[in-house]
Amino acid sequence: MPQAVAYNKTMNAVEEISKTYDVDPEHTQKVVQLALAIFDELVPLHHYGAPERHLLAMASRMHDIGWSKTVFQGHHKISADMIMKLEIPGLSDKDRIICSLIARYHTKALPNPSRHRKFASLNAKNRSLVEWLAGMLRIADALDSSHTGIVKNLNIIISDKSLSFQLETEVDCWDEVRRARIKQDLLVTKTGKVIMYQC
Repeated sequence: MPQAVAYNKTMNAVEEISKTYDVDPEHTQKVVQLALAIFDELVPLHHYGAPERHLLAMASRMHDIGWSKTVFQGHHKISADMIMKLEIPGLSDKDRIICSLIARYHTKALPNPSRHRKFASLNAKNRSLVEWLAGMLRIADALDSSHTGIVKNLNIIISDKSLSFQLETEVDCWDEVRRARIKQDLLVTKTGKVIMYQC
């Protein structure tokens, strides 16, 4: 089966899962858009391609499905568990673990191989991939923390020491920026750069 056809089949299954379990599809759609925009803007730094972009799209689409099972804290861990258990045709065991961990780390604790066995089970290359993609998803999720789509789009100016997020908005977005600053630490570590925001 051609790679694009296989991806479309897997993504169709992910879309069905999202329709079934996602309690706020508009927020999820915005997070997917922003996460992929961050991925595309940072290609000169991470050098990943289409397969890794597909993993980010799938993980972003399913990052909040855990809210369907709880009204309390811990939805990120539930999302990760659901991704491991749900039927997703075409997703390899390795990619399933990576998607699960990206969703797991979209909020709260950072990846830690000494505490998280599933993350520790990956080789160094795949652990780094999880850190990169979770770092992007954390900021994308924060930039729609109000669930109102305030940030329409973004581009990123990359310099030697910094990343400047240029946020397209029609109203004040400083609360989203405040949330992004709280959740930016993983991407700061991966890029080695200071992150700034411009509404």
